[in-house]
Amino acid sequence: MFCVKCGMEIDDDSVFCTGCGARIGEPETVVNAPSGPDFLKEDEEPTMLLSDEELQEAFINEYGAESPEIGHPTDNSRDFFYNSDMAENTDDLMPFNEYSGSIDSAPHEDIRNKSFNDNSDTISFDAVEDEMYAPPLPEPYPEPESYNEPQPYASPYSEPYNNYQADNVPPPHPVQKRPAQRQEPQTVKIGAGRLVGAFLLSVFAIVFLLVFSLTLCIKLGMSGGIVRNNLTRMNDNTLLSSEYEGNELSNTIYGSLGFKNATGGMASESSFRNYMLRTDFVDYIGRSAGSYLSYIIDGKGGDPSITSEDFVYDFVKGNNRASIEEWGYSMTDNEYMLMAQNLESDGFSDDMSISEWGSAAGFSLRNLKFLFSFMTIAVFLIITALLFIWTAVAVGGHGKYITSYFGGILKTSGFVMIFVGAASVLAPALAYVFNQQAVFYILAYGLRSFALIALCTGAAELILGGIFSMVHKRMK
Repeated sequence: MFCVKCGMEIDDDSVFCTGCGARIGEPETVVNAPSGPDFLKEDEEPTMLLSDEELQEAFINEYGAESPEIGHPTDNSRDFFYNSDMAENTDDLMPFNEYSGSIDSAPHEDIRNKSFNDNSDTISFDAVEDEMYAPPLPEPYPEPESYNEPQPYASPYSEPYNNYQADNVPPPHPVQKRPAQRQEPQTVKIGAGRLVGAFLLSVFAIVFLLVFSLTLCIKLGMSGGIVRNNLTRMNDNTLLSSEYEGNELSNTIYGSLGFKNATGGMASESSFRNYMLRTDFVDYIGRSAGSYLSYIIDGKGGDPSITSEDFVYDFVKGNNRASIEEWGYSMTDNEYMLMAQNLESDGFSDDMSISEWGSAAGFSLRNLKFLFSFMTIAVFLIITALLFIWTAVAVGGHGKYITSYFGGILKTSGFVMIFVGAASVLAPALAYVFNQQAVFYILAYGLRSFALIALCTGAAELILGGIFSMVHKRMK
C-alpha cells in the first residue's frame, strides 16, 4: 500500500508512514473520504457495514460458536473485534454505539488519541483499545458552583511565629500575681541650708502678712466716718459718769471751764450734769474723733486740733439752748471768753494738739496717711506674695515643705489677727469695768468695726492655714 499523503510505498500492516510519519487512515481520510469504489486503493477491499444477524452468522462460521449479543459489547466482544486475524487494519474499524445497538449508527468520529508518539514500536494497543471502544459514561449534571463571598485579605504575617506550639508541649502554668504592694512615697531630702533659708523667709512673710492685714483692717475699720457712727451710739449718762483725771467727766469739765465763776455761781455741779445731758456732747465727741482719724488715716481736711476757744464757742455756745432750759439764763460773750481762758490755763489746747502728739511720738502724724493708703497696702500684699514664692523656691518646689511653711505662715498670722481683734474689744471693755475710765469707754465703742474686721481676717487666714496643714499631713 501507499501513503495517501506522501505516496511512499509502505507495508500493509503499518500504522505510520516511514517517510512522512503520518498516521495511516487518519480521520480526515477515512471519515471525510467520499464513499465509492473509486476512493479505495487497488489492494484494499471496501469496508462493509454488516447487520447484527450477519455479524453473528459470520462469527459462527468463523469460530463455530455464538457471538455475544450485538449492541451490548462485553469483554468477549471486545476480543472479537480486536482479534488480530479479523482486524488487521484497526484504523478502519469504527467505534460501536452502545445506545443504538447497531454499528451503522455509530458516530463517524475518531476518538483515538490524536496526540501520538511517533515511535510506533512503543504504542500499547490495550490503551488504544480502551480509548477507542470503552463506552463513555454519562457525565453527571454539573452542580452549580456555590457562591463564596470574597474573604478579606489576610496577611501572611498576621500570626506571629511564636504562636506555634508543639502538641506534646504542655500549656504553661498560670502565673500567680502577687498583690500589689503599696509603694510609699519617696521622701525628698532638702539640705539644711535650704530649710534655714525657707524658715527665715517664712518669718518675714509672717511679718509682712501681719502688716498687710493690720493696715487693711485699720483702713477699713477706723476711718473717720465709721468711728463717728460708732461713738454716737455711746450712752451720754455713762460717759459723763466715767472718771477722768480722778473725777467724774462731767465734774472735770465743770471745773476746767470755771463754769461756776463764769455764771456768777448760778450753776452747781449737779445742775451742770443735767445741763450736759441736754447738750449734744456725745455727738460732739464723735465729730471731733472722726475729724482726727480722717486727717491721720485718710489725709482728709486740715489740722483738726481742738483749741480752748474751739471747744467753748463750738460746744458751749452752740448749746446755749440747754443753758436756757436748765437755768433760764443766756450766757454772754464775756462769759464765753472767761471759760476759754480757764480751759487754756488747764492745758486743754496742748492735750488736743496733733502737733504735740507728733512731737511726743517723734514723727508727724500727718505722714501716717501714706502708711494707710491703698497703694501702700497693695505693696505690702505684693511683698507678702513674693515672700511666699521665695519660700517655695527655697524648698525646691516640693509640695510637702511648701504646704508646711505656708500653713505655718497663715496660721501664725491668723492667730495674731484674731488676738488683735478680740483684744480691741475686750481689753477696753474690761479696763473700763475695773477702773471706770472714760477713755476706755470711748475706745470700746470706737474700735468695734476694726475689731470685727480683724477677727474676720484672722479667721480667714486661720482656715486657709488649716487647709494647707491638712494637705501636708496627707502628703506624708
